[in-house]
Amino acid sequence: MTAYSSVIDLHTHWFPPSTLDILGRRQNAPRIGRQGDEFAIWRTGAGAGKGGAFPLGPQWYDIKTRLAHLDDVGIAHQLLSWPTTLGVDAALPFADTQELWTQWNNDTAALVAQYPGRFSGLAALSTDNLAWSARELERGHEKLGLIGGVLPVNGFFSRQSAEAFRGIFEVAQAHRSHIYLHTGFASPSIHGQPPDIAHEDNEALRWVIDNGFCFASAVATLAFTDFLAPFPDVTLQIAMLGGTALGALAAEQAGVSPRVQAGPLSEHFKQIWLDTGAAGSGTAAVAAAVRVLGSNRIVFGSDYAPVPDIRPTLERVKAATAGDPDGQKSVLSNNAKQLLARHGVHVAGQE
Repeated sequence: MTAYSSVIDLHTHWFPPSTLDILGRRQNAPRIGRQGDEFAIWRTGAGAGKGGAFPLGPQWYDIKTRLAHLDDVGIAHQLLSWPTTLGVDAALPFADTQELWTQWNNDTAALVAQYPGRFSGLAALSTDNLAWSARELERGHEKLGLIGGVLPVNGFFSRQSAEAFRGIFEVAQAHRSHIYLHTGFASPSIHGQPPDIAHEDNEALRWVIDNGFCFASAVATLAFTDFLAPFPDVTLQIAMLGGTALGALAAEQAGVSPRVQAGPLSEHFKQIWLDTGAAGSGTAAVAAAVRVLGSNRIVFGSDYAPVPDIRPTLERVKAATAGDPDGQKSVLSNNAKQLLARHGVHVAGQE
């Protein structure tokens, strides 16, 4: 085990057996099948790029593999969420996904109940049937012991698109939910989302650029409009450091622009935390976000299981915060511990 043994990881994904079964029955993408000795998922629709198989190693579905890795790396607790990156919700109508979401939520709740000290969970929600999702979020709180829900970030690309989710946020306010915005498109029925651009060159780099644009736009929607005003008890977590810190840097620039009356950033981000998952884990990006917003707005996220080893991300985040030991503890543990405690999850460790 590493010397730092109380890291809390708020950006992680998993597949229970029901997901492998339900998507494994499908003949067309999105579907799960075998590719050699491992599972893989074949994607389609908005955000899928050129398609192809995305490998699913055992860290996706084998809890013993996961727990062994967490113990080895020094992760005390993980928040589990559905990976909206995979685009299942954007590609299929609700009739084809209700069983998937319901079973994922049931199975995640069962895992949390089995390992309450190690895991907490967020409900998977449909963006094709928002009324059902509002009820499912309520069920997640009242029956399943989940602490909120996950939604695709492109649903909040604009104020127009965000308005579609008002009913979900009304339920979230009533239950003091934690809402997590993760990479991906919402259902095509949600208007005001960004364009889906298929690139012919430098696909990986251009994905990071597109990702920054989409996440920073969601930051603009949630931090710089009054959309959240009726929902003061909802906490928001935005993945990928709000777009490789672009959201934070844009907010800083808005604050010094004579054309924008922004006010103090602390007020705009009082309900919002950015995590360091995947495209938010670069050392310079983490350092920039901490400098602009303060270490109390940043939480550690590894993007495990798509990322099979948490160590590289953890080392980059440690390097970005090495000059401020108290700030490092805040990012790696204390912020998440306090955030989870607001939602009834108590994790032993740093203060």
